[in-house]
Amino acid sequence: MRDTRIEVTSNSPARAVGRWMVRHPRSVSTAAVITPAVVLVGYQAMLMTAGVAVLAGASWRVLDAPTFDRFAGRLLRAWWRRWAVYHRQWLRILVACNLTTSDHRGAVLVPKLRRVRSTWAWDTLFIDLAKGQQPEDVGGVLDRIANSFRARSASLRVLKPGRVAVDLQRREPFDEMPIPLAGLSDSTEVERLRRVVVGRDEYGRDFALDLLKRDLHVLLAGETGAGKGSWLWGLLRSLAPLIRAGVVRVWVIDPKGGMEFGAGREMFHRFATDDRTGLAVMREYTTVLDARKTELGNQGVRTAEPSAETPIELLICDELAAMTAYTTTKSDKAEFETLLSKALTQYRAVGGRIVAATQEPTKDVVPMRGLFPTKIALRLAQSSYVDMCLGEGVRDLGAFADKIPDYMPGVAYAKQDGRREALRVRAAFTADADIAELVEFTTSGGAVVPIRRPIGDDAIAPARDGWADTDFEELEDDEVEEIAYFDGEDEEEESA
Repeated sequence: MRDTRIEVTSNSPARAVGRWMVRHPRSVSTAAVITPAVVLVGYQAMLMTAGVAVLAGASWRVLDAPTFDRFAGRLLRAWWRRWAVYHRQWLRILVACNLTTSDHRGAVLVPKLRRVRSTWAWDTLFIDLAKGQQPEDVGGVLDRIANSFRARSASLRVLKPGRVAVDLQRREPFDEMPIPLAGLSDSTEVERLRRVVVGRDEYGRDFALDLLKRDLHVLLAGETGAGKGSWLWGLLRSLAPLIRAGVVRVWVIDPKGGMEFGAGREMFHRFATDDRTGLAVMREYTTVLDARKTELGNQGVRTAEPSAETPIELLICDELAAMTAYTTTKSDKAEFETLLSKALTQYRAVGGRIVAATQEPTKDVVPMRGLFPTKIALRLAQSSYVDMCLGEGVRDLGAFADKIPDYMPGVAYAKQDGRREALRVRAAFTADADIAELVEFTTSGGAVVPIRRPIGDDAIAPARDGWADTDFEELEDDEVEEIAYFDGEDEEEESA
């Protein structure tokens, strides 16, 4: 019996059109909306509407570039660059880079560009490999691909079998952007805590932390030389007038023997230089805030107003791993982790704030990393560290902290609660002379509240384990006695 079915080849015009429509849903949707609109209202009205939309978008771009880029700019940029830059010369560049294969019939097979994602500085090309290719074939010609597309650098990620992503850096916003230090102001308004300027973002705006409502605790992650010190000293510089007025008290744990923060010990309420004294400072920190929590709870106060009587207690822990992973005894490690977790969860309303820095944001080193609402990733040693620090999937959205060059310290990706993507920022560099100026400013005299608390009947006694020697001077009855700065034991300090 003869087969009467109509033979349909795989290359028929209907199938070709259908495949094109499936591959280009946005273009098809746009045409499906515009065509009936032109028929109903006329092309003049559509042109006027398009002109108004373009004018509104341009005004939005000029007035507020960051929000425009977040909600509209990246989509428009990705669409435009896919067609005008990558798709137009895709085949030519792949042939030049020897990224083509052939099948048994001799047909040339090339990798397919699926889509493009674009941020302010990076483009990501999602590519389906051709039959017979492997990711190493693309990785071997990354430099040639980057130069062909006029990119600064390129990197490869394997997404799944047969699909890879090539990240191309188009520009470096911080090459010529100046990042000035915050000025030393005499203003002691509590509202300064809502906008603690540390640096600038990639759009040229000031980047600030809100220590009152949003950025209650901050985790800094970055390898050696990434610029964690500039972030921490920049934070203290912005808080300088409040520190001098006693509205902010600074507790510092510097397990490196005080090498990073030793120059500022005069401006700190408590200062520890190794893991043992650091644990003692952590004990006193929780003791003071537990007492304040109980007192305010008895008074029916739900949230303490920052003041000289109830100051913001800012605890800075440099090299957190020295306290949570590399401390001398397991009991000290367990106790410190318990106290730190307690401080991260219970002291928001009474003014407890914690800023911790580490080189490895792994769960073994920072088991309580999920309790930090604000996370900042500086240059990291491994790509997996990015998601460990900022959250799962953030690197795929453009937070390439592992690709920050070593000659650009202070550059980081900041992830705050309420934002899906991380923001690329850079802290101002703080030199030794700037630290000396800061210490002189915060410890200078004047009609300000003393940083150290006075000794009296109502003072809260610190936890005593033989870790600090209190030196009292013989003063007149009408003078205020002060506790000496915490410097640890008389024996030689250990460097964690």
